[in-house]
Amino acid sequence: MLVLWLHFLLHIKWNFTYTKSLNYNCSFASAGMANTRSMTRKLNKDVSASWSDLDQDLLLLIMMHLGVLDFIAFGDVCKSWRSVAVSNWNKFMVSKQPMYLSISSRLNDKECYLEDYQRRKLKTTIPHSNGTICVGITCGYLIFFEREACDFWLVNPFTKKELCFRDFPFGVTPFPTRFRGILVFSPSMFGWVFVVITHAFADKIAFSLPGEQSEWYYATSPSIIHDLHFFKGKIYTIDWNSQLCELRLNREPTLTLLNMKNFPWAHNYMLEFLSSSENLFVVDAVGDVLAVEADFDEMKWVNSNRTIGAYAVFLSNFKCAAAIRPDTWIHPWTQYQRLNFSDGYDPSKTRRMCLTTNMWYFPHDCLIDTDPG
Repeated sequence: MLVLWLHFLLHIKWNFTYTKSLNYNCSFASAGMANTRSMTRKLNKDVSASWSDLDQDLLLLIMMHLGVLDFIAFGDVCKSWRSVAVSNWNKFMVSKQPMYLSISSRLNDKECYLEDYQRRKLKTTIPHSNGTICVGITCGYLIFFEREACDFWLVNPFTKKELCFRDFPFGVTPFPTRFRGILVFSPSMFGWVFVVITHAFADKIAFSLPGEQSEWYYATSPSIIHDLHFFKGKIYTIDWNSQLCELRLNREPTLTLLNMKNFPWAHNYMLEFLSSSENLFVVDAVGDVLAVEADFDEMKWVNSNRTIGAYAVFLSNFKCAAAIRPDTWIHPWTQYQRLNFSDGYDPSKTRRMCLTTNMWYFPHDCLIDTDPG
């Protein structure tokens, strides 16, 4: 009963107080609840009088059974609830399934739709997105590119936190499969850095710190680059010659070839990185999805059939991919109605392969609790 009452309270808070405080234009598609001002005032009064005094262990127990959308509202109820949410952010987010994300193609400010495993939807308007195109996602930030000014805008759809990287020196095509951008923290650059490769200049890796006067640095690859990825504190690239390199960021960056053996595929594959918390894979994202794993102890590529079988694999046209163990989720992966399951290795078994033409929003990768900048 306490969990049901908390859900009711959070829906009221989300639809009124939280919407007002963050200027969201958001709604639950199936909430079906009364939302009057008098009820909200009464609930707010009751919250300040009693709900804020609930035992934190009890709050944590309840919080871990919420969905991501309710969790955001949970942190806005009162100071004590926000403290519980912030201190347990990573624990909560790791336990949640990815959400399906789509963006409208309107010419004015874009509308972003997030859908959780229960098919509940959040709609929010992205500020300053007029005249921009969405080309990717990184660390919970949507990546928009403004072609006239050649600026990148990274926007968190939950908090509306923005990072700007101005005056990109190379061209960007409007096709997300031909772009890759990642946000990483670089001790050598003393801050958060946006690292980019584009199809038009695919032998260049450009990166910059945020700011009104962004300065771009770049490293040059001897071969066209398929993809780049941040894994266990390092940035890796994979090129058309199937060569794995490590990129080190500083004002004179270095791109070091790693002599990996036994890569099994020819050069005509469309290669893309995929990682779990412990494993780095390279997949062929066209046709049947195949994967190999990097063994850094022996510096070779190994067959990943056995390893990757323990994960649910998420891929999309926007190069947002992840391999996640379903046993880390509070709710079973079978409840996610948008998942497509197939097994290219063994037709008698079902492999958890989840494909979409839009984007996956990964809660475990989101930086809302530690906003950069």
